[in-house]
Amino acid sequence: MTTLDILIPHYNDPEGLALSLRSISRQVWKGEYRIVVADDGSRPDHLRSVKRIVERSNLKIDAVYNDINRGRPYTRNVLLDSIDSQYVAWLDSGDEWYPTKLASQFSTIRLINSACTSRPFWVTCNYDWMWVGGKKKRLTQHTHNDQLKDLLIGSRLRAYLWTLVGSSSSFKDVGWFDERLPRMQDLDFFIRFILHGGSLKSPQSSDTMCVYHKSDVGRNAKEIRACNSYIFDKHRVLYNRYGQTFKHMRLYQMDMLAARFAQNNNDRKQKNYYLWCAFKRRPKLMVKHVLKMGLKA
Repeated sequence: MTTLDILIPHYNDPEGLALSLRSISRQVWKGEYRIVVADDGSRPDHLRSVKRIVERSNLKIDAVYNDINRGRPYTRNVLLDSIDSQYVAWLDSGDEWYPTKLASQFSTIRLINSACTSRPFWVTCNYDWMWVGGKKKRLTQHTHNDQLKDLLIGSRLRAYLWTLVGSSSSFKDVGWFDERLPRMQDLDFFIRFILHGGSLKSPQSSDTMCVYHKSDVGRNAKEIRACNSYIFDKHRVLYNRYGQTFKHMRLYQMDMLAARFAQNNNDRKQKNYYLWCAFKRRPKLMVKHVLKMGLKA
């Protein structure tokens, strides 16, 4: 029988954890699964809530508790160590799976396995992106082009662990999450998977299969930009592979992303700084962006 470990990192969001667990309980897939929740040193009141949720749940849940807050990549490494099933899926606290997600992805896995492929693969899926207080936006994972290039661009194919199902070995063989990346360790992990010969697959269904509840509030623009810089330096040879224009566009987009985070956290000084950095890299493109935003306003 197919067995699955569902890995959930958690930090100071018991209501989000409860939401995620409810979405797991609604899955139509009937395989055997185990949920592993790793709490990353939540504050005492939230930790008590997490323990109550785990104790009262009808789901099979194993819980791991970090004594202190160690960060998302460390906690994901704890979860990697906990894997004990044939397959693995990830889900972040506060996000949701739609009921057919696992069933559709395992149907795809069966089709790929029947072709006797030896190349490691992860099955991703389309998803809804829902800004807090806003409407859902459908996003499609395009897996039929140059996957490495599309991951570096980050618009047609995005590095989100909670979209995935794959074999245990396909995750373990990538190695540890980079603990020097407090943010965006997903992207680094995806890049390394592709470089190790891995491939991303999509289900036959074009339906969205999960929802990402998105908010920039409380996220540090400087930290986001630093993580992007670290990934750029770590994988510079890959950015160089696609030429100077590609590389400069990626740096421009990194500055624009940091400006967005600063704006959404009401930090005008940082926003203007990153917009100026973006302007210096691609002045014509920045002018077009400003004019476009002016027309929308």
